[in-house]
Amino acid sequence: MKQSEKILLGAFAILFLVIIGGGVASYGVKNYRQVTAETEALKNRLQVMSTAIAQGTEWKTKSDYVDAHVPKYSSHTLASSRLFTTVQDEATSAGLKIASREMQPQQIAQEGEAMGYFDKASVKLTFSDVKEEDLFKWMHKIYSLKSFIGITRMALTPNQQGKSVNCEVELTQFYREAPAQKLSKN
Repeated sequence: MKQSEKILLGAFAILFLVIIGGGVASYGVKNYRQVTAETEALKNRLQVMSTAIAQGTEWKTKSDYVDAHVPKYSSHTLASSRLFTTVQDEATSAGLKIASREMQPQQIAQEGEAMGYFDKASVKLTFSDVKEEDLFKWMHKIYSLKSFIGITRMALTPNQQGKSVNCEVELTQFYREAPAQKLSKN
């Protein structure tokens, strides 16, 4: 083999090693980054799981409270009726006059869609020209009943005169549907 052929062969071997070595190094760095990212994700997941386990008794206590205190009604109609009566009685005692009221239809889950943890009954009320103070006292009283009633939508429009407003509010009673009690022959 001539000297020039040896130099050319050596240059070709070095070039070949650089190309192959670069590819192998690139592949190794890519895999290292993937392993590092996966390790970090697993560490974060482990931390979240450890936190959840540590808070397990607290969440169990909260779940037991909800199970013990959530209202149970035998039907959506009964829940809607009780919600409507409660809201109307509290509005009357707060000195508010309901301009219009509308029961909201029962939400039915579509196929493959979950409804959630609670059943819901809703009523939409409209108040015209009411004092802000009376309205907010009423809302506070509704919340203080600890009856799983929540305001799920509200629209306030200031009135032209004084501190009165027009308000449209949707209240929702969260409950669980319980089977109707059977009458016995005793």
